[in-house]
Amino acid sequence: MKTWIITKFELKRVVRKKWFIISTLLTPLFVILYASFPALLGKFANRERTLGIIDPTGRIVEEIERVGKGEKFEIPLKVRRLSSLEEGFSLLRKKELDAVLKVPEDIFSSRKATLYMRNVGDVTFLSVIKERLNKIIQRDQLRKIGLKEEVLKEILAGVKIETLKVEKGKVKKETMESSFTLYMIFSLLLFMGLIGYGQILLRRVLEDKRFRVVEILYSSARPMEVFAGKLLGVGLAGILQLLFWLFLGLAGYFYASTYLPQFRLPGFMSKFVIFLLFFFAGFFLYSTIFLTVGSIVESEEEAQHLLGPIMMMISLPFALSFILFMTPDNWIKVALSYFPYTAPFFMMMRAIISSPSAVEIGISLLLVFLASVVSVWISARIFRVGMLHSGARPTISQLISWVKEG
Repeated sequence: MKTWIITKFELKRVVRKKWFIISTLLTPLFVILYASFPALLGKFANRERTLGIIDPTGRIVEEIERVGKGEKFEIPLKVRRLSSLEEGFSLLRKKELDAVLKVPEDIFSSRKATLYMRNVGDVTFLSVIKERLNKIIQRDQLRKIGLKEEVLKEILAGVKIETLKVEKGKVKKETMESSFTLYMIFSLLLFMGLIGYGQILLRRVLEDKRFRVVEILYSSARPMEVFAGKLLGVGLAGILQLLFWLFLGLAGYFYASTYLPQFRLPGFMSKFVIFLLFFFAGFFLYSTIFLTVGSIVESEEEAQHLLGPIMMMISLPFALSFILFMTPDNWIKVALSYFPYTAPFFMMMRAIISSPSAVEIGISLLLVFLASVVSVWISARIFRVGMLHSGARPTISQLISWVKEG
């Protein structure tokens, strides 16, 4: 009963804050912007470029606009003939050109050219120029052996590939982009939940310790009840906020999938359930660490020194998961999907892109829950003694003795 009283107190303490309401409303907008950022970049990458060409052969200018037109991933290209490099550099300074291509007279034999770019980081533009020049030279070589234009078009035509996912022997229409976007949203919510509410727990514990509130609580409730109340109270606040976000997300998904069939994701609900399970398990696993840190330090400044490894522990799997996204069956990824502190990210990713068996998901989830139980048990024992401890930060041997005494 006392645990529930403390839980309600901690819950109200969080949800009545202005930042809670603001973050609840603004976070979905942030996630939408974050998820749509690649698409916005793609639109920017596909904007029209203007290319100036110095062409003593008289053949490149005519063909470079024509070659590649109509292909799906080509960017609009406007070509302008130049008489000299000086003219090109002048137009680059005025931002009337994106690049200047200097073509030597022997380009068809040397296969070399020089490109002067205003932005050398525009790899999309660079790859398009390379691809078009390669096709022009290939056309020239094939014309020399007597092939007609119709045959050239067939030989140099690109290949269109449709992505279909095979899951449990069934073919499902699922693109890499949709899987990546889904994982990005789920992992971002998981990361924000672990970091955000872990730090809230840390501050609450530090406040109670600094202002001696814990001594009053210990006089009317057992340490385990205080510990459980704080963990559940802040946890429920996080769950309420998450449920609101997920309600908006599900409503948006069902609306989009109803009117825009391309937004439909096969097995979405099963992946959604997996995300929820790993979120809850991961939340309690990491929250106990923040609670432990808060109970053994005296100030936020001191806590920041201990939080470095913890933040790395959470941030590293989040970052590595995007690096290893393209290799779903990599042994490193498989191993990390069973290690409790990285499993919430990596097993969730495998469930989205490579469909591991229910047994694999169950084992991973069980390991995370078992680790959470052990972490709660250890953290509660340290919390019992640490909240009344003052002075120098306890050593490892002292923490071990606290666990034994608890």
